[in-house]
Order: sequence, then C-alpha cells, then structure tokens
Amino acid sequence: MFRVSQEIRLNTSGSAEVVRYCNNTNADSENDCIFGKYQRTPDADAYPTESPLVLVAPELTDPSRVQLLHLPNGAVRVNSEVDFIIKRNGVKGNFEVKIESPSGINNVMPLQILDPERLNVNFFLSEAGLYKVHIKCNSVPLPKSPFIIISICGEAESSARKMELPVFKSDASCVTHRGIGLTHISLDEKNEFTVDGSAAGNNMLFVGIFGPKGQCDEVVIKHTGNNIYKITYEVRDPGDYLLVAKWGDEHIPGSPFQLSAI
Repeated sequence: MFRVSQEIRLNTSGSAEVVRYCNNTNADSENDCIFGKYQRTPDADAYPTESPLVLVAPELTDPSRVQLLHLPNGAVRVNSEVDFIIKRNGVKGNFEVKIESPSGINNVMPLQILDPERLNVNFFLSEAGLYKVHIKCNSVPLPKSPFIIISICGEAESSARKMELPVFKSDASCVTHRGIGLTHISLDEKNEFTVDGSAAGNNMLFVGIFGPKGQCDEVVIKHTGNNIYKITYEVRDPGDYLLVAKWGDEHIPGSPFQLSAI
C-alpha cells in the first residue's frame, strides 16, 4: 500500500481493467472498497503472464480541515431554503451530502462547483422538525457530521405584526420652556434650552432649526426623565434662524421661535 499520495502507471492486459481501491489492507469484501477504472498505459507489457491485481490506497485526507460556510446554527422557518458552502481548504477528493428529513426520507444532494475550493449546497425545508445533514469526503464523515438544522413553524418575519404608533393624549399648550437658547444664538458654541412636558400628557418632542443655509448642523435632544428634555444645538453661520418645537403634531407655546445669530 502507498503511504503517501503518488502518481502511478498501471500495466494492464486489456484496454480498461477494473482495479480496486481499498481503505485498508485487510479489506475482504466489496463493501470495504470503492471501484474505479484505469486506462492502459502506452508502454504496457505486450506479453502478460498473469492477470494483474493492483491495490491502490486512496489519497490521504484530513476531513477536519474542511469548513462549512453559512450553515444555519439556529432554528429556520419551514418552507424556506438552506444554502451553504463547503470549503475544501486544500483537501482533495469527492464529497457527498445527504439530507435526512424529519420523516426519515434521505436525499443525496447535487453539489454545485463554485470554484476548485468551494462547493455550494442548496435544499428546501418542506416540513417542521429535525433535519440531519450528513457530509462525507472520500467516504469519511466530517467531524461533527451529521449537522443538525431545526425547522420550525411560524409566521414569516415579513408578514409578522409590526409595532404601531400609539394614540397619544396630550395638550401642547401645557408645555413650558426656558433657556437662553430660545432667545439668543452664539456662533460656534453650544446653545441650550429646556422643554418641560410633564404637565402636557404623553407625546413626543420634535425640534428643528432652519437657517440661512438650510438645516442646523447639530441638534441634540436628551430626555432627562418625566417628559423633561434638554436640547442643545450649534450653528456656524450668522443670520436669521427659525426654531420649531412641537409636542406631537402641535407647536408648543412660542413656536416657531425667531432667532438671530451675529
């Protein structure tokens, strides 16, 4: 038997002789072997004295080097596809992928060759339950094979119920405000003011500032608790500005604010 991978030339008495690949020297049945054919070499012996018997060891393989890319490691919804890649990482040989469904049906999957190093596997999850993915390289199972995929029933994410905006009950006229940032603008500095909606019911605060060159460069709204907000903004261009503050869909008292930056 060969201990390393080699290129060999076989002398056979016919144009094509069946030879036996054995996984070990003690193989005594056809179940222990893989069969293949070798073509006769140009310099074959023209006067063979006996039928040749050649035992050829398979090329050494390290299945632990093989990687599986994009194989799901969690639950997958039924009626969806699984698509993953087998990356050889230099391992030579033939791969076989067999899918065992929850009902016990076994299917050998076709492999799509993406490039010399990558094979693509794609199959459909048609029933809920436990799928087993058996993967072999040169008839040797990969470590951790069979791999488990759990298919579950349930509504697809795209059609699942999404959160809707609640109906707010509030009164914007009860909102109060304070701070120099509503009466004067300092260029290239942080301008601040506070909006207090604690007595105005539950709603959302919207603040926007429009100036000579469009929207303000920076507006930060920070909720400090109990519907009280601290707002900071910064402008870089002199001119007139319009500051709008809304509690929900309604302006707070004084909004829109007319401001000037000098």
